[in-house]
Amino acid sequence: MTTLILGDIHGSTFWKTAVAENPYCRYVFLGDYLDGKEDMDFKAENANLQDIINFKKANPDNVILLLGNHDLIYIDYEEPLFVENLSLFQNAYQIDNVVFTHAGIVHKWFVENFGGSLNRNIATQLNNPTKEQCNALRQVGDSYTDTVGGIFMAGVRELYEPLQGFTQIVGHNQIPDIKDVTINDGRIIFCDCLWNGHYLKI
Repeated sequence: MTTLILGDIHGSTFWKTAVAENPYCRYVFLGDYLDGKEDMDFKAENANLQDIINFKKANPDNVILLLGNHDLIYIDYEEPLFVENLSLFQNAYQIDNVVFTHAGIVHKWFVENFGGSLNRNIATQLNNPTKEQCNALRQVGDSYTDTVGGIFMAGVRELYEPLQGFTQIVGHNQIPDIKDVTINDGRIIFCDCLWNGHYLKI
């Protein structure tokens, strides 16, 4: 099945155009559904998120909703639209050796901070963290302490040490168009360009 990857939403309804242009696909949303431009109406953003949730409910097997760092804030503050539908969202998704997360996986972070295994399904581990691993998931990078960000906050600088042996598809770091980077045995495709009318189809 063809997979359509939709970068950070941030209130934009352009995802509807992308879906209409590409019917009968698997659709992966990379997160950050709210917090659009300053002049964007919050009610309109919420309505857009409700439409995305309804799209997921109507197509449970072919719509994947990943969580982003902005979404975690709304979950922490118990925004009803997230809390009541939390079971529809996930931290990661994987097809063979292609792993989808909001911000990406740094090799060092996954092995040392998260304590993950490269010999098990990566997304399964990220979606079912132990209590100790939950803190690592939300880890924020800090260049002063050489700390690397987790899957919600990894930056471009940190992702130049990507998870080796896998292809990653990520959002979070805004770019004008799809960017494909390979470093050693790790590949990252940056997709936070839906704001510019671009999306990835594989």
